[in-house]
Amino acid sequence: MNSITNNNVLHTYYNKKNDFFTKNQLVVHIKYGIGRYTGLCVFNIKNIINEYIIITYAKNEKLYVPITSLSLVTPYQNTIHSNVQLNTLSDSRWKKNTKKIEKKICDTAVYLLDLYSRRLLTVGFSFIINPLRYKKFCKSFPFNLTADQNQSIKQVLHDMNKNHPMDRLICGDVGFGKTEVAMRAIFIALDNIKQVALLVPTTLLAQQHYYNIQQRFKKYPYIIKLITRLTKKKRERNKKKLKNGEINLLIGTHKILSTHIQWKNLGLLIVDEEHRFGVYHKENIKKRYLFIDILTLTATPIPRTLHFSLLGLRDLSIISQPIQKRVPVKTFVEKYDLKIIRNIILKELKRNGQVYYLFNSVKKIEEKTKILSTLIPEAKFCISHGKMSGNILNIIMHNFLIKRFNVLVCTTIIDTGLDISNVNTIIIENSDKFGLSQLHQLRGRVGRAAEQAYAWFFISDFKTITTHAKKRLEIIRTMQTLGSGLKLSKYDYEMRGVGNILGDIQSGHINCIGLYLYTKILSRAIQCIKNNKKITELLPKNSIKIKLHTSALLPEKYISNINTRLSFYRKITHTKNIVVLNKIKIDLFYLFGELPIHAKNLFLLHSIKIISQFLGIKRIESRTNSGYIIFSKTNKIDVFHLSQIIVKRPEIWKFHNNILYFNRTFFSDYKRLQWIWNFINKIKMF
Repeated sequence: MNSITNNNVLHTYYNKKNDFFTKNQLVVHIKYGIGRYTGLCVFNIKNIINEYIIITYAKNEKLYVPITSLSLVTPYQNTIHSNVQLNTLSDSRWKKNTKKIEKKICDTAVYLLDLYSRRLLTVGFSFIINPLRYKKFCKSFPFNLTADQNQSIKQVLHDMNKNHPMDRLICGDVGFGKTEVAMRAIFIALDNIKQVALLVPTTLLAQQHYYNIQQRFKKYPYIIKLITRLTKKKRERNKKKLKNGEINLLIGTHKILSTHIQWKNLGLLIVDEEHRFGVYHKENIKKRYLFIDILTLTATPIPRTLHFSLLGLRDLSIISQPIQKRVPVKTFVEKYDLKIIRNIILKELKRNGQVYYLFNSVKKIEEKTKILSTLIPEAKFCISHGKMSGNILNIIMHNFLIKRFNVLVCTTIIDTGLDISNVNTIIIENSDKFGLSQLHQLRGRVGRAAEQAYAWFFISDFKTITTHAKKRLEIIRTMQTLGSGLKLSKYDYEMRGVGNILGDIQSGHINCIGLYLYTKILSRAIQCIKNNKKITELLPKNSIKIKLHTSALLPEKYISNINTRLSFYRKITHTKNIVVLNKIKIDLFYLFGELPIHAKNLFLLHSIKIISQFLGIKRIESRTNSGYIIFSKTNKIDVFHLSQIIVKRPEIWKFHNNILYFNRTFFSDYKRLQWIWNFINKIKMF
């Protein structure tokens, strides 16, 4: 078998705890621009030992960045092979481009916040929760809630109780209990005499929701109706009932977004599998349903939605735990081979299971079924696709459900909505033609019970598929754990960018400085505007100059693995909290033992940097027995206490031209750093 092997470590900056650069990865230095990370090296300069990361630029120019300044380096994208033009160290274009982009990002921040604030300023309906009726409804749920489900439900109910419209995204893998969160929101809305709309992407999913909700609400008098392409005869009658308020809950595809459908008292819109809807449909939802609560459910949020959530412009709840005992779906990527396919199907039939065979061509699906029937006469095949009439489709799906057939040859009509626990193998032809989120959705059609499930992704030829397709298949094969939907979305976010959220011009800006840095700057601009702060410089800069002329590193003898060492360097330099920094130190102690002196220096140096940032110290420089400190004009220094310290020991201190000089004998660099740390802690204003 010809499998794709995972040669690269697929890490993403969203999981900062395990983040490190891989060799030749594109990175961005705030000051010098885009280059490639090529490794670590150690220099001993006048008996001061420090470690540096090496960034290679165009014309083979090399930049050596001390690990203490690692916060100035960000990933460009998590891709190694990319046609991005590298900068040179003498390149003035980088500085010019970043200045222009900073201005444009400010405009974008204002635009995004305007969209966000419009909804916040809109007065919505405040739902009231009747504890007794709500508790009675909850008891009909046959499972125990997971901690994530419970938290998500609390967040949704809190949002619904507010007097401005909810806009919350619930992200959780298939089978992780998103629907129960929606069920409880539906109950609260109906109990407040409000109408509910449930928007789904496919007819099959609409029918499944209709059946499940009917079962759950069978003891209640609410009228629940369905609108899809299969319910044309009843559509006009249902429209009138909806307008008169005779229908409480309407489930349907995009038909329910039609301007011909009018509501009497709509209070809640639930959008299931939002990644399946186009931009037009989602913009239409925003315009038409500005005053109502919106709850969105997805296993794999599209980049645009994820971007809004990452920027804090949309509320996000994550369900990362399954509600029942399930095992991950074993995933394989193989070259198309009829013998392998025969063995796969026969293996599933031997355990009385069923198979989805996805062939996404309506024109050739019958021909493909004939080939498979000849190849595997032991199996009973049926066909399902979106061009079939509603009645025929219902009959076929019913017959498959009651096991008259054991292999369903189908198109992507099954990628949402089907929940058949006896189907535990899916075979997908030409899997390189599908996006990452869709591959994950298709895999989610199996493994809905405790049985071991299998997903087989076949391609015609490994040599002819595109680089992006290969990467998608590598990721889907390696991401096999339960709850990997959000991680896959983040990879999708890196590979595709933020889509049309910002338009073509902004996409160009993202390409100039990288998605990571762009998002970081945009997030900073949004926070400034939210907090009514003046926007000065958005690009993160090394504003505090700390030069203590000491050896500060994690020695190779202490941590031999270069990636582990770099990972800890990044954790240390990105930390802005003393408590978190101390926790990293404790982690190192338990993993690798007592910290060597140079590692202790590293932690002390960064601790000084963190407290200096807080106090408003501009610069600290110190050598063996002397040094000086420069304070910013706006600072948090206890001036009275500082003056007392200076007066008590005039032989040590001298204050001249707003610079505080000191002279003192130290027995070691570590003692010198400790003394500086203790001093700046003494003069801080409480």
